[in-house]
Order: sequence, then C-alpha cells, then structure tokens
Amino acid sequence: MKRYVIAGGGVTGLAAAYELRRREPDATVVVHEASDRLGGKIVTSPFAEHLVDEGADAFLARVPWALDLCRELGIDTTLVTPAASKAYVWWDGALRSLPAGLVLGVPTDLDAVVASGIVDGPLTVHPAGAPLAPGEDVSVGALVRPQLGDAVFERLVDPLLGGINAGDSDRLSVRAAAPQLAAAAERDRDLVAGLRALPAPAPGPIFYAPAGGMGALVDALAAWLRANRVELRVGDPAGDVDGIDADGVVVAVPAPVASRLVRRAAPAAATILDDIRYSSVALVTLAFDPADVHRELDGSGFLVPRTTGLLLTAGSWASSKWAHLAPGTAGRGQVIVRLSTGRFGDDRFTGLDDGMLVRVMVEELAMTSAIRGEPTEVRVSRWIDAFPQYEPGHLERVDAIERALAGSTDRVVVAGAALRGIGVPACIRQGRDAAAALVARARS
Repeated sequence: MKRYVIAGGGVTGLAAAYELRRREPDATVVVHEASDRLGGKIVTSPFAEHLVDEGADAFLARVPWALDLCRELGIDTTLVTPAASKAYVWWDGALRSLPAGLVLGVPTDLDAVVASGIVDGPLTVHPAGAPLAPGEDVSVGALVRPQLGDAVFERLVDPLLGGINAGDSDRLSVRAAAPQLAAAAERDRDLVAGLRALPAPAPGPIFYAPAGGMGALVDALAAWLRANRVELRVGDPAGDVDGIDADGVVVAVPAPVASRLVRRAAPAAATILDDIRYSSVALVTLAFDPADVHRELDGSGFLVPRTTGLLLTAGSWASSKWAHLAPGTAGRGQVIVRLSTGRFGDDRFTGLDDGMLVRVMVEELAMTSAIRGEPTEVRVSRWIDAFPQYEPGHLERVDAIERALAGSTDRVVVAGAALRGIGVPACIRQGRDAAAALVARARS
C-alpha cells in the first residue's frame, strides 16, 4: 500500500490530496497543516451579519482549474458573479473610471485612456527596437514604461498588476506575473498592437465565488477528503522530508518553510527557495450605516496608485460588488467595504496598531469614496509575508528548483503560490499536477 504526505493544508495542499486520492484510492494520504485551520490564505468569517472573506473573495473564471474543482465537488451551483463590473482609479483628487480595453492595465484603446482623465493626451506608443525574444524576461516596468510612458505605467498598470501581486511592477517578471503581456511583446515590437492581435477572451464571467464566501470551497474540499479517508492533521507541521516515511511528499508551503523542509534532501533547491522574497498586506473590513455614504457606490471599487502617497492600495465596495452583501439583503442593512494596504516596498501599515490603522483607513475612505462616519463594525486581517514576488527570471529559478529536487530525490515535489502562480486556480492546478507527478513516479 502506498503512502503519501502533503506538507501544507492551504488550497494547494488540499488539491494535491484530492488528486492523490482520486488516482490512488487505496493509498494512505496524510495532510499536515501547522496552523489550527485549513485553507491557508482563504478565510471567510462572520461580519455585519454576513459571511465576508478576509483574503481573496473570488477566483478567475477564464482559466479552468478552480471552476472544474467546484464542479467535481458539486458546489458549482452555488457560484455567483460580481454584480458590478465598473471600477475606478483614484487620481488627481477624484475617482476616475477605468477605461475599456485594458489588459492587465495596458491600454488597447488609447483614446479611451485620454478621455478618462487618468492620463493627459495625446497618448502615443513608442515601439521597442525588436519583439521580446523567446525566453527573454524583463520587468513589467522595463517593458511598458519605454513604450507607453510613466503615466500609463504608474496610474494604470502598476495599480492593477502590482495590486494583484502586492508588488512593485518595476520588479515583477513579465513572464511570470503578466504572461499576456509577454505573449503580445513576442508577437510585435509594438506592445499595444501585439495585445490587439491576441485572441479575444471567451465571452462569459470573469470572476466566480461561492455565495458563502471562498471558505465554502475549502470546506467542501475538506469534507470530500475526510469522507474519502484522507487524514487532515491541523496544528501538526510536517518535518524535514528526509525524515518522512512515504512513497511521495508534496511540499505546499511558503518558500522559506519549503526551504527548511527540503534543505537536507536538496540543498541547492533550498538555496534558491530562500531567494524568493515576500510582501505583506492588511485587509481592513468596515461596515457603515447607509446614511454615511454620500456618493453612489456604482462599481466594484477602486485602485490607488503608489505615487499618491496614500496608505490605501485599493478599496472594494463589497456591498455593491456582491448582490448578496447589499444592504437590505435578508434584512441586513449595513454597507460593507474592504480596504487593502501594503505592497512590496511599502509596509508602513506594519508600524501601526489596529486602532491607528483603522483610523487612517477611515480617513482615506472618506476622501476617496465619500463615506463619512464611524464604522459600525471593524475587522483587521493582517497577512505578513504572504505574497511571493516574481522577479525577472523567476520561472527559470523555479525550473532550477525542480531540477535540483529531481536530481536529489524522486519522491518530493514542491508546489504553491511561490512558484507558478499566486491565484486560487493556479494553486489548485499546481497541487493537482504535483500529485499526478508523484503517482507517475511511484508507479514507474
């Protein structure tokens, strides 16, 4: 009888356990999670008489991996899509509508950008000397700034892409963090022309989420695993992989922890894992009486460029974004907002206690969204060293990690947000792929 061990009970590790059980119905499968709960950065908790996420509140619908898993678990019928698609950027003292035609913040309709007031016109493209060479990697800033200028980069691209990664887009790998931009830059030395030439995305929703919050996905996955004899050990961290008695081990933990677990087995892999840097963020969730809202919250929220100097990096008008959180739903009457702060190179929030952080967030929310008054409920969720930073050359370094592991041991694989994608779908894909690879090795 085979035995498999998963280090880490976040969504990557749980997806790996799921795939292992599907492929090896009779094997022993054990998940070790160091904290007292499963799910990693996916947390949903009661707030203002609703269930509201403390981290990611949706997953991408245009890649298959999370949606497929929801279907397999039978929770796809509970999925909802955002009720509001309009979004804003805070610039020059006003909320300005994000123009149509953006691809990760890069415009394909230059006139729309000028009309938005976010960038002064006229706006022209200065093509690169040559297309991006196959395999060549540069920072997003190095690709975008010379062609479209600092204003487009700092007011559109970095707030959006940097916000997704809690990063500095001048330091983010275009191949790892923005593969669509890399594909366009390979196609044409004119980035905008390259983006226009890419196939249009399939019609349909961009995001999905379970109506009960993203925690419902973790709950359904954990329930399936328990029902199928997978042992889930919380508060029980995995040890060094050299000391684990198993036919295969999936290491699905943050890079610094992974480095410690594999150091004896694969010191070269551990050294590269140590070089992956992280940023910290906080999510402040607030509830207000509707009378305190002095503008229509007619969208999903807004982005805040780094150059404004605000502590805020983004605001989500959750009660507008999600119909089930709207005031009056099931007799509940509060307006809920989620405010983000922190990104690579800006960890000012870590020097503030919760009370002072909330005070600053309330002041900046009043300025940006005209919500004035004392919140009726407050929640602060701090995610320290939570976002891995994909610097140029990241994918080559991940390849080197995997080669070093394979060259040292054939029974250990690594997976997770530090490697090949930070979003929920990417983590699910990595967990399932890691499990498939281990089973194939064990059978060979």
